[in-house]
Amino acid sequence: MNKATKSIMIGTALLATVGSAYAFGGQGNCDRRGGPMQAVQQLDNLTIEQRDQLSDLRRTQRDSMRAQRDAMSDNRDALRAAMRNGADAGIIKKLAEAQGAGVTAMIIHRAEMKKKVDAILTEEQRKQLANMGPVNFAPQRGRPRGW
Repeated sequence: MNKATKSIMIGTALLATVGSAYAFGGQGNCDRRGGPMQAVQQLDNLTIEQRDQLSDLRRTQRDSMRAQRDAMSDNRDALRAAMRNGADAGIIKKLAEAQGAGVTAMIIHRAEMKKKVDAILTEEQRKQLANMGPVNFAPQRGRPRGW
C-alpha cells in the first residue's frame, strides 16, 4: 500500500469517526438520555400547547433522523470493509464523500429542528434551555453542543 492510499484511508477514517460523533450530538451525547428534544420537554414552564407542539415535532423528525443515521451507519460499515479489504483509493474516496454528505445532512437537519423549536419557545425558555448543562444548544468552552 503506498503512502497516498494510507493517507486517504487514515483521513477517511478520521473524518467518518469525527463526523459521525458530531452528527449524533457531539461530545457528551451519552449523558443526554434522549437528546436535545428530550431536554426541551424538561423545561419546567412549558404550556400544554407547547408540549403538544414539541411532541408532534419530535415524532415527525424521529423517522427521518433514524433513516439518516442508518444510512450513515451502513456507509461507515462499507467504508471499514473496503479499507480492511484493501480497496483502491477511488472506492474509498467515494464512500468517504458519501459519509461526509451524511454528516452534512444531519447537521442541516439539526439546525432546521433548532429553528422550529426556537419558534415554539419563548425568549425566556430559550435562555433557560441554553443554560441546561450538557444538553444545552449553545457553544460551551468553544465547542458546539446540542443540535
